[in-house]
Amino acid sequence: MRHTTLATLCGLGLALISTIAHAGPSADLQRYLTDTQSLRGEFQQVVTQRSGKVQRSSGTLVIAKPGKFRWEYLKPYQQLLLGDGKQVTLYDADLMQVTIKPQGKLLDASPAALLAGQADLASRYTLKELPEKDQLQWVELTPKQPDQSFERARIGLDKAGVKAMELDDHFNQTTRISFDKLERNPKLAVDIFNFTIPAGADVIRE
Repeated sequence: MRHTTLATLCGLGLALISTIAHAGPSADLQRYLTDTQSLRGEFQQVVTQRSGKVQRSSGTLVIAKPGKFRWEYLKPYQQLLLGDGKQVTLYDADLMQVTIKPQGKLLDASPAALLAGQADLASRYTLKELPEKDQLQWVELTPKQPDQSFERARIGLDKAGVKAMELDDHFNQTTRISFDKLERNPKLAVDIFNFTIPAGADVIRE
């Protein structure tokens, strides 16, 4: 469950650096995404389950177009989802477990494959402008095919750019991510998307 959520959220994170091929409801969103080649910042995540139980976490993110990302949970537990363009590494520090998968295999059924600029977004998603909420303008993305890792996603932005995302998944959960201290097009370290397997970790390759 943890890894599924990480992969899905990271796919959504890549929406921040994608070009929306849509002449539609939010020119500001399209311009922001088009002009952003990389991002670095912090996030706060709230997952609300069907039962009403709420889980909170926070961490950092680094994204580079196309298809590279480092999505790291720091609280309340440490987990890392890292994609270098060829493979995705999932590292659970508590379990000392590393899972390595081909990037396409892991993300083909997620927003990441499209939102990283690999395909035409409008060909697989229906885009819709939503009413203002929480002082943000929202664009909804609904998959046109049912075999996606989420039912619908929403991107919220203010005058400065993207500030939040919401995800309704197939587990009847709603995940909200709020972004903070986002830097657009920062200079990134050349090894930021590299990962060294910790000594003694259990490694699973798929």
